[in-house]
Parts: sequence; C-alpha cells; structure tokens
Amino acid sequence: MSRLSNERLGRIGEDVQANAKAAREDSDWARRRVGRARASSVGRAIAVLWGGGCALALVYEIAFTGLDERREHMLNVYYQAPAVATLACLLWASNVRTWQRLRLSPSPLVCFGVENTETELSEQFYRVAYMSALALLTSMVFFLRTYDVDEPFAATTILLATYLLPLVIWMWPNHNTFGGHMRAYGRRLIFHCVTPFSRPVGFADFFFADVLCSLAKSLSDLERVGCSVRYGIMLIHTSNGRCGDRSWRIPAVLVIPSIIRLFQCLRQFRDTREKKCLYNAFKYTSAFPVIVISGVRHAIEHDDWIDFWRPIWIAFCVFNTSFSFYWDVKHDWKLSLLGSDAPRRVGEKSPFGLREQRIYGGVGVYYRAILLNLFLRISWTYKLAPHLRHNSGFLWLVTAAEITRRFQWSLFRVEVEYLRRLAQDN
Repeated sequence: MSRLSNERLGRIGEDVQANAKAAREDSDWARRRVGRARASSVGRAIAVLWGGGCALALVYEIAFTGLDERREHMLNVYYQAPAVATLACLLWASNVRTWQRLRLSPSPLVCFGVENTETELSEQFYRVAYMSALALLTSMVFFLRTYDVDEPFAATTILLATYLLPLVIWMWPNHNTFGGHMRAYGRRLIFHCVTPFSRPVGFADFFFADVLCSLAKSLSDLERVGCSVRYGIMLIHTSNGRCGDRSWRIPAVLVIPSIIRLFQCLRQFRDTREKKCLYNAFKYTSAFPVIVISGVRHAIEHDDWIDFWRPIWIAFCVFNTSFSFYWDVKHDWKLSLLGSDAPRRVGEKSPFGLREQRIYGGVGVYYRAILLNLFLRISWTYKLAPHLRHNSGFLWLVTAAEITRRFQWSLFRVEVEYLRRLAQDN
C-alpha cells in the first residue's frame, strides 16, 4: 500500500513538473511574441519617421532649392521605372485586399493558382511596396546630394544599388525568405511569357503579359539604364545622346509586351480555334504603327511630319485606343454596353450596359470604371510615343495613370474569370 502511494505521488510530481515546464514554455513564447511585436512596432515607427524625413528632404530639394535641368533629367531616367513598379505592387495589394473584404469562397485567387491566402498575399505585397518606397526615397535623396559629374563614384554606386539589390533579392533561390514562393511564381510567369508557344496559355500568363503592356514605358526606361551602364555614361546621360530619346532601342523595347500578347493569342487560337483570339491578336498588332512611327519621328522632315505622317499616326492612335476600349468593355469585362456575346438566361434582368452577375456591389462602380477606363485609355498613347518624352513631369503622371488603369481593369477581368470558373464548377 505504501509502495502504491509512493508511485502515485511520483506520477503526480511528474505531472506537476511537466505542467510547470509547459507553463514556462508558454510564458517564454508569449514574452517572445510580445518582444517581436514591440520590435516590429519600433521598426515601423523608425521606418515612418525615416521615410517622412526623406520625403521632406526631397520636397525641399525640388521645391525650394530647385533642380537644374541635369538633375531633373537624371531623376526622370533612373527613378521612373522603379517608382511605377512600386506603385504596381501597392495597387495589386489593394486589389487583393478588396477581394479579402468581399469574403468570397473560394477566393478569386484561384484564378491564378496560388496557395497563399488573401491576407498573406496582400500583406506581402504591401510590405514590398512600403519597403520599395522607403528605399526609393532614400536613394533619390542621397543621389541628389551626391550627384557630381567630376566625382561620380558615390552617385553611380547609389544608382547601381537601386537596381541591382532588388534583382539579387528577386533571384535569391531560398524559398523560405523574402517571399520566396511568390518570387519563384513570378519567375515562372516571366518564363512562360517569353516562351508562349511552349505550353497552353493560362489565365495568369496573359494577365501578367497585359500588365507588362502597361509597363512598356518602364521597360524602355530599364533599357536606357542598361545602355548607360554599358557605355559608362550614367551621370552624363542626355536626351539626344547615345542612349537618349532618339535611340532605336526605345520603340524596340516598347513593342515587346505587345509582341508577347500577340504570340499568346496565336497560341490560344491554335489550341481553341476561336476566331476571337485572332481579333485579340489584331488589337495588339494595332499598337505597332503607333510605336514605330513615333520612334522614327526624329528622322522625318518637319513638313513631311505635319502634312503626311502626323495625321496617319493620329489615325492609328484613335483606332488602337477605340479598339482597346471596346475590347475591355465587351470581351474582358463581359459588359453589354457595346454589345455582348454572352448567352442570356431566360428571365435575366441586368442594369443598362452591365450584366446580371456582379460581385462589386452597386452599378455605379461599373459605370465609373467604364468612364475612367476610357479617359485613361486615351492617355495611354502618350506613353508609347518616344517623340513626346520631353515633358518629364506629365510623363510621370501619365505612366502612373496607366498602371492605375490596368489594376482597375484587373479587378473586373478577374471577376469575369472567377464567375466563369464558378459556373463550370456548378
């Protein structure tokens, strides 16, 4: 009896020790979690203060100190592309957050075949956008402070770090850090875009290629950066120089995203035999004359340009813009405003120019999106015209407006694909 009591007491003692150990571990975990939360809060506060300070310094440098023509040109050449890429990350995160608030099941992210939840994905892209914005503000301030043609080392180092560091992070092979799975997913999308005939074109493939079409101006800026590095003229880059606005490489790069979409449409036609794919391919082909004629503007005599080439260029611009707007509304968004090829169900009633099934609430959202898409489509031509690049401030605005239009377009394009998949599953 005494032995059984001792054994029972021993087991009770072991249970008490185990519970005490578990309590200590839970307490340690809670303290670590609180510590991480505090460190994160402190880090965010420091980042906000640092970013605010850099923004104020940049505003002071531009508005009060004044930028000479050379520094203004440098900012336009080297910082427009990363600034637009940062804005694209922010807008994509905003789109994902919109789908999260709608509480749809399944998530519209099924259209892209990603495993991340909406919360995880939006937080990742918001984090990338904020870090990129902070890095860009810091880089711009230090570049303007150190810019000196006679002492080029510091300013050149800042510019190279601005481009090379994101590239190294993007190509980093570890999937467990820096959003590794999403970086791998992005690399696969790029590979699929440059090899359109190697496999059937998925929704994510042509969606990403359409985003690249809106980033065509930024891609041409990257070409100018690469050209300046190659020829060692980063700090003496000029608009009329070797890598300037008259380079044949600019229209060559501007046309690449449209060529990718053209090949994707041809691959889709080969797989589906739908004539709509050929019409879509023609839409992207219609951008070629706009880009090419503008690209050779400097080689055309002024009188010939005014009397002959400019009316032709304007006609191509009007056709491309009108055709693209028509395709956005009728085929990409499946709205009935410009006619609809979608079959209507018996008794189906939909608001004027829209469709019955919608996920974004009131009809006003769709009407505003149509009007804004038309207005921003018109400005889209400006960014494809190398001969109109002299107004750098307006060009920044137009480029930002185009990427904003693209991610507004993406909300309704994903909506159509999402509803199509739901109908198939049902």
